[in-house]
Amino acid sequence: MNNVWSQYVQTTEELYHSREMRFNNSNKDLWLNAIDVKSGQHILEVGCAGGTFCHKIKKYVPDIKVTGLDLDTGHIEYAKAKTAELGLDCVFINGDAAAMPFADNTFDLCYSHTVSEHIPHKPFFGEQYRVLKQGGKIVVLSVRSRLGVKDSNWYLTSDEEKALFEKAWSKAKNFDKEHNIGAYEMDEHEYPKELEKAGFHDVNVDFFTIMNYAPDNVSVPYDIAIEQINDHRIGTLASVQKALNIVPDALTEYEKSTLFDLINKRFDKRIKQYNDGEKIWDFSTSTILAASGKK
Repeated sequence: MNNVWSQYVQTTEELYHSREMRFNNSNKDLWLNAIDVKSGQHILEVGCAGGTFCHKIKKYVPDIKVTGLDLDTGHIEYAKAKTAELGLDCVFINGDAAAMPFADNTFDLCYSHTVSEHIPHKPFFGEQYRVLKQGGKIVVLSVRSRLGVKDSNWYLTSDEEKALFEKAWSKAKNFDKEHNIGAYEMDEHEYPKELEKAGFHDVNVDFFTIMNYAPDNVSVPYDIAIEQINDHRIGTLASVQKALNIVPDALTEYEKSTLFDLINKRFDKRIKQYNDGEKIWDFSTSTILAASGKK
């Protein structure tokens, strides 16, 4: 059983909700165009986590066959349960992106979202080349953090909260390095070169930007605004819990309770400010690289 990612990096719930905030009805055409989904295709998502993108694509383009692959057993169990809950027929398989359990020439389209950063380049691109049909397409999506917008209010915390958060992570700070998290991140210019090395042709690089958090925007409905704020809450709480999963005694029981209380009070305050009509303008954006090629 492999659940390192869902226990110590990003929980499945956290990932599912954050990806729902990114891929939604207001920007679905951007995503579908970037992934280049076509009717009748057999599609594979490499590194599907809890299945958000598979579910979204299947809802928007029902006459496709969707398979999701992830190494993390917790992610796959969640994806299967969520699929049944939604009444969809997506297939989810536990497996390694560097040695995929699929026959050659199986899929019309392979895509991934923020996965290439964590897997050695040669097997990551090579395996997708192998399982694609002749003429099939690979699309690699990667969030480019340095190109996104984060307002300073996004990170506002009290000194006490900041100190406890840093203490929680102080003994766990080497975890990412030890587990190769983000070890294979590339400069934007390297993506087309890696695709060509793997044998792909008709290579293309594009970028698009989405507004994934903007509760004060007039265009954002009330329920979505509250969901956006609470999604950030979930991510912050999950980050603390992951640190404590790695080093359970990093904080005393009193410190744990205090830190969780401070975080919840901060987001409760943000919701109250929103409900009171107080504009904070703590918006953020994500810029996504979309590198593609054909077999």
